[in-house]
Amino acid sequence: MLFDVFFLGFPLALALCLGAHAVREADEKFWRPAFFLTAYSVYYLVGGREVLLYLICGAMMASGWLGVGAGV
Repeated sequence: MLFDVFFLGFPLALALCLGAHAVREADEKFWRPAFFLTAYSVYYLVGGREVLLYLICGAMMASGWLGVGAGV
């Protein structure tokens, strides 16, 4: 699903790239974002996918209500 590619694949790929850059350049400032992107990916796999789907679905419903004036 494209949703998984965007919210899981891109952060994992970016985390790997940042980790490789931190090793290659021996620069510690790239380890922190790599760690946090990996932690986000683990959260996404454990249950964050449903949370993001609910938030996006709610935003789509809210934008539909705003588009029709919400009964005004």
